Amino acid sequence: MRRREFLIGAAAAAGLARVTGWSAVRAQTRPDQAKLARVAIMSLSFNSILKNPSQPDNPARTLDIMDLGEMYADRYGVHNVEMQHAHFPSTELSYLKSFRERLAKTKSQVTNINLEFGPQNISAADPALRQQAVDRTKEWIDCAVAVGCPRIMVNQGQPTPENKEVAIAALKAMGDYGKTKNIMVAMENRGGGGARGATAPAAGAPGAPAAPAPPASPALPASPAPPAYLILVEIIKGSGTWANCDIGNFPDQETQHAGMRAMFPLTDGNCHVKINPARYDLAAALKLTRDLGYKGLYSIEAGGGGAAGTDPHENVQRIYDVLIANI
Repeated sequence: MRRREFLIGAAAAAGLARVTGWSAVRAQTRPDQAKLARVAIMSLSFNSILKNPSQPDNPARTLDIMDLGEMYADRYGVHNVEMQHAHFPSTELSYLKSFRERLAKTKSQVTNINLEFGPQNISAADPALRQQAVDRTKEWIDCAVAVGCPRIMVNQGQPTPENKEVAIAALKAMGDYGKTKNIMVAMENRGGGGARGATAPAAGAPGAPAAPAPPASPALPASPAPPAYLILVEIIKGSGTWANCDIGNFPDQETQHAGMRAMFPLTDGNCHVKINPARYDLAAALKLTRDLGYKGLYSIEAGGGGAAGTDPHENVQRIYDVLIANI
């Protein structure tokens, strides 16, 4: 190629990159379609820049939900969109239909909806809160049907051996309704994989109990609490629902691999992927998914949209690069 033609071509490529936000340039080096078809991206990853009706004048919020699928497709070549339920500004059937049609223009679709109802969850102590969780989940199962989404994920609250049976009953009610609509209901592991206990007041502080007398003999060491994923697996099996394994929600690599072996056989075909090199090797975890015969989606969760001053697009890109290299 002559030097003048090379310079013109390079300048055109650079200009195109500026106009399209990297989409054209990255398209030339994208992985094969079989890999891209197994990648999803959570809307939570862009929470910091998604437009929010409650903050209409926030200059940081530049991304409209209606443009989410097009951005995923243009920048990453990804057509699977995982949504937070709170990111839908409306649940009117007309709006959900419009959103589905907008995604279809880029051959994209909603692949999962995450439901976060706070105290309304399957393990709430108050039966009224559990019933509200069931009722609201049924409504969102209908929303999933409207947007063409095959699965939803619910928040489990804080399941324990003591509330396991009521949690199973509530989750079963959700799952049974989902089955009538061909929608899978799933839960993920949360909290880093370990139970958290409340901190007691210091001895002598207001409201603190009197210090107990010294024991007559040395106390036996307390038995370690079982990993949190084990009670979750029991609830999933007991309710006939599914698991959405979050690869990043384990406290260390040993627990991660054990938890993955327990949860992936129950998969709904979706899992969450994060990077946390202080706790685990993501490449090793992805290799384990292959060894376990996993054929489903890997959904990128890049925090809650990034800390102040960070670019959520690049946060997603870092996970994307490791994911594409290892699936």
